Amino acid sequence: MLKEMSAHGHQPDVVTCNLLLDYHCKNGRCTEARKIFDYMIEKGIKPNVTTYNTLLHGYATKGALSDMHGLLDLMAGNDISPDHHTFNIVLCAYAKGGMIDEAMHIFDQMRQQGLNPNEVSYGTIIDALCKLGRVDEAMLKLNQMFNEGVTPDIVVINSLVYGLCTVDKWEKAEELFSEIEGWVTEAQSLLDLMVRVGVRPNIISYTILIDGYCLAGRMKEPMKLLDDVVRVGLKPDAFFYNTLLHGCCRSGMIDAAVRLFREMLSCEVRPGIITYNTVLQGLFQSGKFPEAQELYLNMIKSGMQLNLYTYNIILKGLCKNKCVDEAFKIFQSLCSKGFQLDIITFSIMIDALLKSGRKEEAMDMFAAISAHGLVPDVGIYHLMIQNLIKEGLLEESDNLFLAMEQSGCTPDSCMLNSLVRRLLYRGEITRAGAYLYKIDEMNFSLEASTTSLLISVFLREECQHQMMSLPKKYHFLVDVKK
Repeated sequence: MLKEMSAHGHQPDVVTCNLLLDYHCKNGRCTEARKIFDYMIEKGIKPNVTTYNTLLHGYATKGALSDMHGLLDLMAGNDISPDHHTFNIVLCAYAKGGMIDEAMHIFDQMRQQGLNPNEVSYGTIIDALCKLGRVDEAMLKLNQMFNEGVTPDIVVINSLVYGLCTVDKWEKAEELFSEIEGWVTEAQSLLDLMVRVGVRPNIISYTILIDGYCLAGRMKEPMKLLDDVVRVGLKPDAFFYNTLLHGCCRSGMIDAAVRLFREMLSCEVRPGIITYNTVLQGLFQSGKFPEAQELYLNMIKSGMQLNLYTYNIILKGLCKNKCVDEAFKIFQSLCSKGFQLDIITFSIMIDALLKSGRKEEAMDMFAAISAHGLVPDVGIYHLMIQNLIKEGLLEESDNLFLAMEQSGCTPDSCMLNSLVRRLLYRGEITRAGAYLYKIDEMNFSLEASTTSLLISVFLREECQHQMMSLPKKYHFLVDVKK
């Protein structure tokens, strides 16, 4: 296209080239995008910061970090100053790859370049730290965020709450929720003030406030705000309804969510796939199986393009309601059509097959994961190993756990505690001890149910001689009876 333009005497400018770059990068065609970039250099069209950012984002999305590094070096060599967007692209790429130390280095580099990290920069670092269990560092970043006047958004708060709960810091999570309550109250006061002084809030103002109320679990206020929106003559849009629907479903108010969904249709606000997914998941989770089934069949009849998230909701809902055969048919249909599945899809199906006693099919499905270009995660290994223990295939369970570690998949606290309990129930105290050592090595805590079971096991005389197979710190249990 660029060559044709040149042949007809139309020299493309940087804006035209950037548009073409963006098109190719968004469609995953970084090689073609790079050719356009090289063409610009060849023809003396000077790339600007937007040019570099577009190509960087394309490389980052594909995980092509070496290409990203090379482009950054070229950017520096051509005296193009990176902006916030440049740094955030690189931050996200490192964080996504679990390279948190590199991400922190880039975060510090921003300041050296005279740029203050914004909410995206902080959010990326906080989320990555929480996922790695480095929650204390994430909380320090939150405090730093406040001190610099950068307001955290819902995504940042959700990351922190998840992180705090994962490392058993429930009190801190509750404190964070209390702070959220304070922010929501302040936001409501600001909205009221806007109305009093004659500044008319728009639908975005109301949507943001509703999102805050939903996050804080205060669902009465959002429903009242819906009435206020209609009263002042504003027209709720799809994003407004989606926010409210998500809050209702998360709070278990599925009947209210269904009413909102119908109201949305009657107001000629066209629901998209996100809306349908929210309601569908809410119906399945609340046990309204016939209604959920009717909704997803209507989605298919209407010609709506279902995405992977939709199919995962449907498969999980069917399996939960013991319709494993129907779920299996849908799964096979997706495979035959070449639909790109994810590890969650396999986890749902393997769990259902194991629970319904179809162990051979579950094993076959586990073996097929790699053929789909996927890698089993800790959840799937957990399902398979606990089933092997349940079947008494202890050597096979040990081998699979070893294979999991060798593949680079790290066990989590939930998995290790669960395996300890299952082995204790079977009287396999020595094997349980091996997993207790793992719990200590990884600085995890024993869950209350694991501790309780350990105590009950060692209250039995016949088990006390096996105490030495456990880590030393648990030897006190032998004295509990005394």
